Amino acid sequence: VTSKTTFKRNEESKLHNPESPPQPAPPTSFVPSLAEDEEFEEPSFESSTACLLNFNSQNLECEHSIFAVSFQTTTGRLVGASPSDGNTACEGFRVNKDVVGNVALASRGQCPFYQKALELQAAGAAAVIIGDNEPDTQPVRLKGTGNEEALVSIPVVMVSQADYEMMVGGDGGDVTISIDEEIMLDEQNPLYEEFHLKGQLMTSLSRPEFLMQLGAYMERSGWRETARVFLTLAASLVKSPSSYNIPYSVGEYFHNIEEDVDVAAKYFKAAAHGALEVLQSNSRAARDEARKKLIETISLVPERDEQREIINLMSEKGLFTDLRETLIELYEREKLGTTAVLTWAQNIKEVGYSRELMKVLDGAWVEQNQMQEDENWVKVMENAKKYVVEFMEGKVDGRKGGESSEL
Repeated sequence: VTSKTTFKRNEESKLHNPESPPQPAPPTSFVPSLAEDEEFEEPSFESSTACLLNFNSQNLECEHSIFAVSFQTTTGRLVGASPSDGNTACEGFRVNKDVVGNVALASRGQCPFYQKALELQAAGAAAVIIGDNEPDTQPVRLKGTGNEEALVSIPVVMVSQADYEMMVGGDGGDVTISIDEEIMLDEQNPLYEEFHLKGQLMTSLSRPEFLMQLGAYMERSGWRETARVFLTLAASLVKSPSSYNIPYSVGEYFHNIEEDVDVAAKYFKAAAHGALEVLQSNSRAARDEARKKLIETISLVPERDEQREIINLMSEKGLFTDLRETLIELYEREKLGTTAVLTWAQNIKEVGYSRELMKVLDGAWVEQNQMQEDENWVKVMENAKKYVVEFMEGKVDGRKGGESSEL
């Protein structure tokens, strides 16, 4: 998947699939990057989703929602979501118990579309139809707010106000929601990729890399609110430290696209913790890859508590070779925070002397003379003096040291 950037039951009416559904693309573990922001046109809310809706043998116009991940053909009895309050289906509504296993009919207004869908999904509906509340308009694609914390895995479609009012009068009729498979299997259709990515996700809703790919597609397509939901959910599903690429990519999204450094730092921190776990493995290739990602992560949070915490963890875990190489690489990128140099100086005996890092320490000392009164800096200098003495006495491995005159 090419991302926007290098990285938007009731027994009398059961859910069924009368025909074999289109096959999704083969699953892949590819995790897209969201590293660079690019300009894209705003998406259109009116698009050919090939939505098909049949109500009491009458074909009606509809549009599939952006946020729901299911295009599955669904047949059932039409049931008003909450007739007592105009079918608003918002939080606290008196749900019609007959929605279980059937197709729930809801009206637009009073709360976000995504919330209505989540409420009715939780109540047991097999699918949701939302009627517009504006006259003389065509159905449009529905989106969420970007703050949702769960997936909608049942079909959700929109119909016009006129069709909604007609359906309210026919409550209890038979309804089938589906898609025009011939159109959706056309690679020229702008929603072909969305169709296949959602089909892939439906094979395993717990696969974070599938959510990542769908989130990257939504970002590229301009559906930023929906992209945010899919990406944050992907990060929440990560269980293995070796999957650090996923929280890292989510951090890229918030850092480069949403420009929310605080939220991004949370995901970078999670990625760093995963990479640190991998650094303790025996595989050289895995260690090298993890160190590269760790350096990328730390370089994006300079002069922040997260950088100091990650550097300190490397020290605590005894990863001194990795720490030295990481610090020097950050120095060369000009992404090294002073707090990280403090950690190096405090562990100078284990990490070793470095001309590059000493330059940073010297510069910080000159620029911030007041820090001479800081007990941390006093400790740093005491450690440095002790190291020099031990080096001169031959108690420190000379391969880690510098020229005796420099020391």
